Amino acid sequence: MFNKSKTNNVNLLQANPLGAEVEDEKVESTAEDSVASEQQLPTPTPAPLPNQRNSMMDMISTTATKPSILSEGFSFRGEITAKGAIHVEGALNGQIQVDELTIGARGQVEGVVTCSSLHIKGKFSGTATCNELIVTSSASVDGHVVYQTLSVQKGASIKGELLLVK
Repeated sequence: MFNKSKTNNVNLLQANPLGAEVEDEKVESTAEDSVASEQQLPTPTPAPLPNQRNSMMDMISTTATKPSILSEGFSFRGEITAKGAIHVEGALNGQIQVDELTIGARGQVEGVVTCSSLHIKGKFSGTATCNELIVTSSASVDGHVVYQTLSVQKGASIKGELLLVK
């Protein structure tokens, strides 16, 4: 069926361990050899990643990087305890314990806050304990905030007490 005197130039591609393709030299073969060689090419298997996670819980805890968002027009009253970040553009009133809390320019938070990072662009009133406190020029703070590192932009309104704890 195949003409053995007819030759085909076949470019063989191999995958290196980093996933890039490397082109080999051109190989002369018959049509039958070409079909056979395509079937015999080894399929590259991905190398295991050095820090590959074994359990589903490890993967879930490391992929929770997106913040939960309370949108403008949304109002919540109560207690929130969460790992990760919360971004508030609406109104939040109560006890909040999170890793990161961002109060957006239109956001309002009132209550008791415990977090690693508190970023205030809108209005905060109450008591907060955090490692890092960032107060932008559009922010209004009324209350008692305990922090380890502080950044305040010119134009911010601060009424109350900011206390540095080392």
